[in-house]
Amino acid sequence: MMHVPRNNNIDLHDPRNNRAHVPKTTKKAKIVAKWIRKNENVCHVAQIALKANSSNFWYLDSGCSRHMTGNKSFFETLVMEEGGYVTFGDGSKKKVVGKGSISVPGLPSLSDALFVDGLKANLISISHLSDEGYSVLFSKNDCSILKPDGQTLLKGMRSSDNCYCLEARIVSNNVSMDEQVELWHERLGHMNFRDLRTLGKFECVRGLPKLGKKANGICGPCQQGKQTKSMHKKGKYLSTKEPLELLHMDLMGPMQTESLGGKRYIFVCVDDFSRFTWTYFLREKSETFDKFKMLCTKLQNEMNSNIRSIKRIRSDHGREFENASFESYCDSLGISHEFSAPRTPQQNGVVERKNRVLQEMARVMLLSNNVPRNLWAEAINTACYIGNRVFLRPGTRNTSYELWKGKRPNVSYFHTFGSKCYILNDRDQLGKFDAKSDEGIFIGYALNSRAYRVFNLKTRTVMESSNVVIDDTRLKTNDHEEEDVLEDDSPWRGLW
Repeated sequence: MMHVPRNNNIDLHDPRNNRAHVPKTTKKAKIVAKWIRKNENVCHVAQIALKANSSNFWYLDSGCSRHMTGNKSFFETLVMEEGGYVTFGDGSKKKVVGKGSISVPGLPSLSDALFVDGLKANLISISHLSDEGYSVLFSKNDCSILKPDGQTLLKGMRSSDNCYCLEARIVSNNVSMDEQVELWHERLGHMNFRDLRTLGKFECVRGLPKLGKKANGICGPCQQGKQTKSMHKKGKYLSTKEPLELLHMDLMGPMQTESLGGKRYIFVCVDDFSRFTWTYFLREKSETFDKFKMLCTKLQNEMNSNIRSIKRIRSDHGREFENASFESYCDSLGISHEFSAPRTPQQNGVVERKNRVLQEMARVMLLSNNVPRNLWAEAINTACYIGNRVFLRPGTRNTSYELWKGKRPNVSYFHTFGSKCYILNDRDQLGKFDAKSDEGIFIGYALNSRAYRVFNLKTRTVMESSNVVIDDTRLKTNDHEEEDVLEDDSPWRGLW
């Protein structure tokens, strides 16, 4: 503490002398900004963190220029390459031997993280988080990482060594991670693995965890149901500016097998702007016009006809579309009816491609769980429901559901088509010791209520219920066991 001599001859109450007792200080030092080259990484983390044993704890460091770790198992992708050295607060240096991305439960997505040889601590750069749009808030006992919209992404804690940290949860082995990827792959109607990772990475839907790459990215049922010839991709662009500007329509069928409800045709309608899709199942082609009128009324009410209305529709020259009823109805509503040229399905390629996607998804879902073919309509309906919520509109990072409804979809309640389920029996008068639930098979989602569609094995009927427990986490063991189950104990016996 500095001793200040007192001058008793100075009147301290005189405002002219109110600073006279303060000794003259030396000149203020100039503040000089020290610039660091981008290829030189600096870390001023507390020394106690550097002494930490190898663990799953990640320390938040405001003096660290990059995310870094010495634990190779954290990386989702890693490129081994020498990248200079990291300089620490005590002047010591460690060699950078690789760089990659880290995506594990308990941590934000960390891009361009450094793999530093011999580094015991796992460090998160606060400045790098800020560059990616995150915010970090500290309090006495914990810390929070906030997303750009202000919502809390993760919460950390203040450790006993007075450092703020997060705990990562590394999956114990690749098989566990693969099982999680495969489970969501099946829940989302065998969606391709690339788009599945994109959904989680950009948070396009709610309820989907961030998933890594599957070690073996090949699904047997997908190859059986989807494999095609190689082709060149076309450019992606938005041809319309708002919903209902253009609707693509087509009719699929007749199907070789009647559905459980006796249907043989599928009327498919796709909104060009959002790619949101509607499907209706028909006994005869002649029902197409009635379903179209029903759909038009529904869409006009849903989108508020005073603001938006159907402007154009496009179909082929099939008689179910090119007839007097269609022409008269479209004229009365001011709808322009466009036709693709004969034998040129490419001119209505949006709905033609959608037909293929729906058929492939339904085929794979039926094959993967050995579901009877007469439930193809349920599979198509589920494929359409899933596709609207998980497929991104080409040229955007938005799902069809978000473009149509204006909000992100939630997929946390999705389950694998064909899974075993238990349905609460709330219809019959049960005895005190009777089973309270019936066994069934999960076959989709109700369109007009928050309920699941299930096939009740006891009553042999399709029903909708919200009181359902679905078990889709049991993994298949091998092909021989599957064949034995089908031959001896198939729940579908008698339905083929």
